[in-house]
Amino acid sequence: MAKFTETDLRQQIKSASFSNAYLIYGEEGYLKEHYISQLKKKIIDPAFESFNLHLFDGKDTEMDDILKDAQMLPMMSEYNLVIVRDYPVEKTKSDIKLMEEFLTDVPESTVFILLYDSLSPDVKSASFKKLISAFDKAGAVVNLEKRSETDVAKLLVSGAKKRGSSIDLNNAKYLVSVSGNDMTTLLNELDKLAGFATGLEITRQIIDDMATKSLQARVYDISKSVVAGNTDKAYSVLDTLFAMKEDPILILAVISGVYVDMYRVKCAKAAGYSYDDVSKHYNYKGREFALRNASRDCAALSEKQLRKSLDEIADTDIRLKSTAADKRILLEELIVKLILIAKEANYAENQ
Repeated sequence: MAKFTETDLRQQIKSASFSNAYLIYGEEGYLKEHYISQLKKKIIDPAFESFNLHLFDGKDTEMDDILKDAQMLPMMSEYNLVIVRDYPVEKTKSDIKLMEEFLTDVPESTVFILLYDSLSPDVKSASFKKLISAFDKAGAVVNLEKRSETDVAKLLVSGAKKRGSSIDLNNAKYLVSVSGNDMTTLLNELDKLAGFATGLEITRQIIDDMATKSLQARVYDISKSVVAGNTDKAYSVLDTLFAMKEDPILILAVISGVYVDMYRVKCAKAAGYSYDDVSKHYNYKGREFALRNASRDCAALSEKQLRKSLDEIADTDIRLKSTAADKRILLEELIVKLILIAKEANYAENQ
């Protein structure tokens, strides 16, 4: 069977021509909730929802109980809708076998949805591959992945217009770089920014003044200050993060990610490749801005200096996780070491 896409799912919802079984998973939580909502709206008459809509938490429900409701006939409606969230495929082999058997002959009046929401399945496991095969034969398998930065930015442009405001594509991409690529968060930010703009354009200045920065963006400010040798700015951002009670280990993980981005781009450039090539190879879909930032900032550092910085980050990670030392002091020491490494690189370049 040809790959079932998000476009196919939209078309089915629009035409009210549904598959009898859907396996829905992927990284983009907003899209999963959006399409579940759309399916419910199209399939279920609110007047008979208590009879025809069956919701299960897969972690706490036996497969026998789920399949009993999936076999029921709808009342005063065309379909009986069963939605199962986060059923652990490793629960028992007999449960998976029961589901596979059910999927070979799904009642025509049933729409059965297995949704992975808070649980991320191991898509490479034998059990999940069996489910994919079974759902593919019975209906549709929909992997809702993160959208590209450009696609998310276009959604924000369209969303701003619906909210009586406007934002150009470049500023929409900038908002993604500031607030992260989670679509639920971005649409909440767009509500706030459009309300502030009161019918006018959402400018970069409005984004800088009003948008909530993601942890990634705040830590990027630390790294940018470190590369520039601005100790005061780096410490100021770190103060803010501690005031917000961010986990020091998570802060370090994001710092590490920023330096890994720079190192990947630096090595790619040395080999004659662009950051676009890095994006495709390491799957930066939805956060291409990280590599644009890395491409700009890594120019100030050599491969050697980046490797040395990553060594210091790794050493700090070990100390954070294995000693009773003050975590804030460890991160402050790391910032000093990274700045000294950056200054060493700049000094060498100026000789």
